[in-house]
Amino acid sequence: MKRFLFIAAVCCAFGLHQLAAAQDSSDSSGPDGGEAGKVWLEEQTGAILPLDTEFVDEDGRTLTLGGLIKRPAILLPIYFYCPNSCSTNLANLALAIDRMRLEAGRDYQVIALSFNDQEGPEDARSAKANYLKLLHDDFPADQWRFLTGTKENIAAVLDTIGYTFKPLEDGTFIHPSALVSVAADGRVIKYVYGNFIPGDVELALSEAARGVPATSIKRLLNYCFNYDPDANKSFFQGVKIAVLSLFGALILLFFIRFVRKRENGESGQLPSQKG
Repeated sequence: MKRFLFIAAVCCAFGLHQLAAAQDSSDSSGPDGGEAGKVWLEEQTGAILPLDTEFVDEDGRTLTLGGLIKRPAILLPIYFYCPNSCSTNLANLALAIDRMRLEAGRDYQVIALSFNDQEGPEDARSAKANYLKLLHDDFPADQWRFLTGTKENIAAVLDTIGYTFKPLEDGTFIHPSALVSVAADGRVIKYVYGNFIPGDVELALSEAARGVPATSIKRLLNYCFNYDPDANKSFFQGVKIAVLSLFGALILLFFIRFVRKRENGESGQLPSQKG
């Protein structure tokens, strides 16, 4: 029996090792497989956004961040014609907003900022029309603004929040998937990663209302980039081995438990010996 337990432990350890190795391989090479060790998002909680920077909203109006931000805000860096995770990020954010107890216009506002300086008000207006459809009918449309701007002003904001992106030759971008909660005075309060769970977003806004920078929950940091099957082949092979190893270990543990219960049952039914 001890031998079976030992084998199961080895299988589990091997599976975890393969999974960790696959993840390390993916992380160390960076999203594009060519920038090992690059930091794509470095939290800058407590920093103040450059409130005098000018942007253009979806209606073509020029405004400053200082003139726009009047209450706790969500700031989501994206670009509007992204074929990958940006659309998912915007959709997930819309669904989170729709499920939150906080009220837009009273408790918070939302800003989607394009870091593609080639996009303009028409792109922003089209994107806004698409994602407002995911919200309840009485959501105040003016509380979710879609902004575009110059390369210099975009860089000023993204540098402040520690956000890095990289344009590719095909017109797409490598960039992290994350949003930032900002206090009414423009102070960076908290980062939210992953799929933008409603509770995480709501908590980030509640902390922005207090105005005190908070520690972010270190969820898995996703990246948006075009899928390259050759560059990612080793990662998925590692995951496959890890999953199969763990699955085999679970089957073995179940078998061991079944055998032990059967042996215990049979020993309890043996007739007593009289001397």
